[in-house]
Amino acid sequence: EEVGQSHTDSSFYLALRGGTCKGTCLILDESALPLTRSWCLFELLQTIQLERQQAGFGGLLFCTANGVLNFGAATVEVAMNIGKKLAGLSLQNADATCQVDKDMINAVVIEEMGSFDAIDYCLREHIDAALHKCKDS
Repeated sequence: EEVGQSHTDSSFYLALRGGTCKGTCLILDESALPLTRSWCLFELLQTIQLERQQAGFGGLLFCTANGVLNFGAATVEVAMNIGKKLAGLSLQNADATCQVDKDMINAVVIEEMGSFDAIDYCLREHIDAALHKCKDS
């Protein structure tokens, strides 16, 4: 189990909220497998919150074997495959090894975002902006 008494006790939360984190790198393969994991969903949620709350926070960077999508460093094929995968992805379906962790993360998403549709929309906005950088490069 990754958490203590609350999600704010988790190592993920403490690392992201510790004051020294400058951004979040999401390492993606063409299958976008990290986005099927509940703890990656939790990190995404905290990143979205930090973007809104902390001036100068670097935000979410999509990293691939070819480079950072946000900086235009990816092949067209990789960028399109990731875009297609994310288009049909719902973060509500993310899974965790421990059901208690999954339930806690899902509850935090609903509390902070209001719905899974809202966090799915934020993710799609981020990936859309990154894919446009690739297109423009």
